[in-house]
Order: sequence, then structure tokens, then C-alpha cells
Amino acid sequence: MLSRRQQREQMKNTLGYRIWSVGFTIFYPFISLFTLVFTGLVRLFSGLSQGLVWLLKGGRSI
Repeated sequence: MLSRRQQREQMKNTLGYRIWSVGFTIFYPFISLFTLVFTGLVRLFSGLSQGLVWLLKGGRSI
């Protein structure tokens, strides 16, 4: 029976692990940038929505 350390070393030598590792390293910046842009868009539309509600209420606080 293999120890946990030996199992991890065996796993790191597989083709799938190497492909995943390289793919994750390449795509991580794109995923992070998408997250940043999407968060900004949600924040922008949330602010627009709050502003519209404020205008429709006649300038009274929300």
C-alpha cells in the first residue's frame, strides 16, 4: 500500500495532471480578468438601478 506522499508523486507524473497544471497556469489570468470585469459590470448596473429607483421616487432616500 502506497503512502499519501507516494500517491501524490505518482499523480504528479500523469499526463492529465501536467495538462491541467499548464492549462490552469495559462488561463488563470484570463479567469481573473473576467471576474474583475464582470464584478465591475454588476456594480455599475447595481448603481444605475439604485439611481433609477431614487429618481422614480422623486429624490427621496431609498
